[in-house]
Amino acid sequence: MRYRVYGLLLTSEMALPELTSAAGAEPKASADLRIRLARHGEAFPSPSQWLMSWTLPTGERWLSVAKDAGGYLLQFPELADFSVDADGREIVCLPEPELPPHTMRHLLLDQVLPLVLTIHGRKALHASAVLTPRGVCAFTGPTGTGKSTLAASLLRTGYPVLSDDCLVLEAKDGQVLATPAYPGLRLREDALNALCDDFGHLRSVAHYTSKRRLIPDGQGSYLLGQALPVARIYSLVRPTEGEAEGGIVAPRIQRLSPQESLVELLPFLFHLAVTDRAMLARHFEFLDQVVSHVPVQRLWVPSSFTSLLAVHEAILLDLEDP
Repeated sequence: MRYRVYGLLLTSEMALPELTSAAGAEPKASADLRIRLARHGEAFPSPSQWLMSWTLPTGERWLSVAKDAGGYLLQFPELADFSVDADGREIVCLPEPELPPHTMRHLLLDQVLPLVLTIHGRKALHASAVLTPRGVCAFTGPTGTGKSTLAASLLRTGYPVLSDDCLVLEAKDGQVLATPAYPGLRLREDALNALCDDFGHLRSVAHYTSKRRLIPDGQGSYLLGQALPVARIYSLVRPTEGEAEGGIVAPRIQRLSPQESLVELLPFLFHLAVTDRAMLARHFEFLDQVVSHVPVQRLWVPSSFTSLLAVHEAILLDLEDP
């Protein structure tokens, strides 16, 4: 089966229902990436060098990345391991025996692939994004600041979703272009109850979370479209308890200088080989191009769902200012 996602053409032994099939597109084009399940008895080599590790708020290890002669090992304890060859051309999936298939697909699409993009020389920002008449608006920021919720609320008013958690960017000909990912938003139950009615259908994300994946109706055509110019990048911030208690609940936008913008975006750029100094240097150079061509704004978003309309108005007004 063939799919296009994050700007890559991939083939997969397993069905990926979250994606739109590219079976009829580019029939002679060779795939950028192949995905397969580990064969019976196939084992991954022991890593020689662990590069980095992420932990959950509880302190439990979530993901560890190791380097070996053949490529990379991405390990999600008690869930699955993923082996990636050095060129990023093949991902081999080794799930735990009882792991539900939808959980493995979530790990592959939303955790592993964004990191593998960097091996292909692509730059990816941890961001949700929608398409407006003025161009692409991207929303980045720490977990819990409401990136997906804001994108879902804008989707509800007619702005197509281009990405949920990973936005591929390219600096070209004096502008920054965004490549659509796939049409899906992972939302908590409270956001679904507040925002969603009949403009999409829902899938389970993973067995360990109550989040659901909203698949918007009629969005598949954006997957195979060309890259689109970015108009704004908004770094989302939640008001502090003191600001909320003081009555500062309206959305607020602050334009950042290029230097501030680079520092603001750097933590949200996906990268796999953190020890590769040449790659890190390319990331700095790339972000310098991004902040030179796209305004980066800090956007304070109230936590109340009833404030989202005011956030929309603030964004649309900001887009009128070149």
